[in-house]
Amino acid sequence: MTYSEPLHSRAALVLAALALAGCPRSPGKATEGSGATECSVRLADVQFEAQAPEPLPEQRSRIGVEVYAELAALERALGKEVPVTLAAEQRKPVGAPGEVSYVVRRGRIGIGLEAERLTVQVPVEVEAEVCKPLGPFCPTYGRCSPRLAAVASVPLLLNEGYEVGKSRVSIAVTRPCTIAGVDATPQIRQQANRQIGNVQGRIDASMPEIRPSVAGVWELLHHPIALSTSTCLRIQPDRITQQRPKLRDGALVSQLGAEGTLRIQDPCEPNVAVKAPPLPRLVTSDDGARGIELRVPVRASWVDVSAELTRSLAPKEGERDGTRVVKIEARGARSSSHALVALRATLAGEACGDLGLLAEPWFDEQLGRVRLRKLAPVPGSGDVPGLAALLERIERRASAALPVDVSSGPAALQSLVQGFGKDLPEGVEIDSQMKKSVVERVHPEQDGLVALAIFAGHTTFRVR
Repeated sequence: MTYSEPLHSRAALVLAALALAGCPRSPGKATEGSGATECSVRLADVQFEAQAPEPLPEQRSRIGVEVYAELAALERALGKEVPVTLAAEQRKPVGAPGEVSYVVRRGRIGIGLEAERLTVQVPVEVEAEVCKPLGPFCPTYGRCSPRLAAVASVPLLLNEGYEVGKSRVSIAVTRPCTIAGVDATPQIRQQANRQIGNVQGRIDASMPEIRPSVAGVWELLHHPIALSTSTCLRIQPDRITQQRPKLRDGALVSQLGAEGTLRIQDPCEPNVAVKAPPLPRLVTSDDGARGIELRVPVRASWVDVSAELTRSLAPKEGERDGTRVVKIEARGARSSSHALVALRATLAGEACGDLGLLAEPWFDEQLGRVRLRKLAPVPGSGDVPGLAALLERIERRASAALPVDVSSGPAALQSLVQGFGKDLPEGVEIDSQMKKSVVERVHPEQDGLVALAIFAGHTTFRVR
């Protein structure tokens, strides 16, 4: 028979099962020396045909690395590179007007964000005076103090080829210069504009090549991550994203992330040469992948699960149960929208034969094992002596270990992330924290049981 009705409460299914006829009871007698009871109720052979459960949907994982740069730190760093006095000259001959002396100083550097570009604003002050030589003397006959505003900007978003775009530089005169009735502002503006090309060239030449660094991390992601001496985690990234930069609490914040799928490899082949595929086209998003979340399906075959459940239900020394479980065969089943575990429990003692059960699997974080709950007989099961106690004992004791110790995942992931921080420039720190691994759900499939383990955390590169 095919069972496709929703799984009701245990009480309802038990009542329905007890209402169906089983084999008649016969007086039981004790088995000499065993303390158990011979079979007094032989269970009817109930044929239960369960629908195959749907497979676990594909799980997408992400590794997002945040970049957090305090504006004050960037300003201090630039301040060390750019001197306060930009230029100075004493009594430089300028033809008929005489000789000019000047000092060019910068003001405080300001950094901001405008339309996804990092802007650097530098106020420039000029103190100039002109004198006319008369013998050994040069009386000053004119002074002015023009002010300029220089603004340079570079894009913070990489293009699709992982390259930094071109810079932009502009210089504006904010206070004119008039000497001895002559307006020198046009000449000052002309001289300033001539310098724009040189400044842009120097900025563009100083921009780092990002693509080789990204390619190195991309290849690193394709290497196996050891979870034990025989098993490892294989990451299969297929997408790289960048987040549009934002200003948050006085800092520039952005994120570069990789997304893809994961699989457990057992036995692991760590020495096999890894050839990463070419870098994919870079995708830009308003809100990219945040933090690290690896969703790892850990699969165990039904043969192994059945053996583990059977061992966990073996009678303990000195136990005297009227009905005991001597063997468990597990497989996947589907009831309505629920994926369940169908069990064929072979009983011995007061009741003997095979009893069909349905159960919901769950992961016990304390034990680190898969357990069963909400057990109920399949429809058509006969009268089973001590059924409630039997189900309670199975729920309390039945368990199965996962083939992989998921608790080792965070440490392995931490080692991978530390590899991202090699050869960091001065002033850049890496802050990485991994949470304790959790098993989000246990899902029965046609070929076995899947525990979905989650490894989560965050990694931030901080410029301070």
